[in-house]
Amino acid sequence: MKYVWIVGLFLPLFANAQAPSLKTPNVSADGLFLYRNSNFHKEDKSLVRNGFDIQEAELAFYSDVDPYSRMSILVSIHPEYEIPATGTRVEQKWIFEPEELFVESDHVPGVTLKIGKFKAAFGKHNTLHSHVYPFVDAPLINSNLLTEEGLADAGVSAAALIPVSWYSEFTAQYLRGEGENTEFNSETPGDGVGIARWKNLFELSDALTTEVGASFASGNNDMGGNTTLAGADFTLKWRPVSGGKYHSGIFAIEYIDRKLEQKNTLAEHGNGYSIWAQYQFAERWSAKLRGEYLQIENSNSVVNSHSLDNGITNKGSAQIQFDATEFSFFRLEYDNSHGPEQNGESNEHKIYLQANFTIGSHPAHSY
Repeated sequence: MKYVWIVGLFLPLFANAQAPSLKTPNVSADGLFLYRNSNFHKEDKSLVRNGFDIQEAELAFYSDVDPYSRMSILVSIHPEYEIPATGTRVEQKWIFEPEELFVESDHVPGVTLKIGKFKAAFGKHNTLHSHVYPFVDAPLINSNLLTEEGLADAGVSAAALIPVSWYSEFTAQYLRGEGENTEFNSETPGDGVGIARWKNLFELSDALTTEVGASFASGNNDMGGNTTLAGADFTLKWRPVSGGKYHSGIFAIEYIDRKLEQKNTLAEHGNGYSIWAQYQFAERWSAKLRGEYLQIENSNSVVNSHSLDNGITNKGSAQIQFDATEFSFFRLEYDNSHGPEQNGESNEHKIYLQANFTIGSHPAHSY
């Protein structure tokens, strides 16, 4: 009899977990685990660590607030390494930060309004979270030209569908441009970043779809000038109606160009592309290849404290992925890059082993 009483006590909790209401949000968590081995960063004081580590944990809470709006909260927990002011040993600290916290409303017909902190609608990759990156790390153009964490901050957004025969969406956003956005981050309070993106989806056949997008961003930086970003992206997806569970493919390319004005000198100019392909050859297995190019010119460390290294970087990546279920995957990846020298070396070889596990009700990712 007591066991019936215990089951009855906890039954409402399980019921709420399966059928969340306006008072009970959906909750999910992702855990990313990573083994890294590179011929770079082997010195004791390197802030990029080889070996096994917890890459990131992400907690997500999302629910309808009322019939007109919904809220999403995504919190990231990840390690960072720093050299303390006294001593030579690298120390690890844990960062707990809201990656995104925003409210959306579609009360205006055909328009999605958003307010809060969110990833900017610039390009294809910038809106992704770490656990849905196609490869272990972000493309060179994203991690260098949009900074390591990507373009994200507090602001407002409006996305509207354009009345044409295909899916066409135009998004306008305004962000503070502070925090992690070192390519902007003006010293003048109130300066922000204007962003625009135009996305189009075309259904070429029952098995083939494509997405074409263009993006632009502009705002003041902390060097007394203006920073402009322009980007274009193209994605082609193939999944046959018959056998699509076992075979599919993706081909994608993204280009970003950045001009960062500096006082009394030429503007720093960076541009490059990332091109990658994925082929699913079995129900749970897929293989991927990626090629990247990044060029930086007129970078000046005297004027810009967070300047990039001048020169050209080429990078190639190969990966095989095993999707155990929709809630977990395992990856083996090899990267080779050639660029500006670091500690006397310019050719880096990296091997990654990555595992991801998800629990809870996870929201669907963007197409």
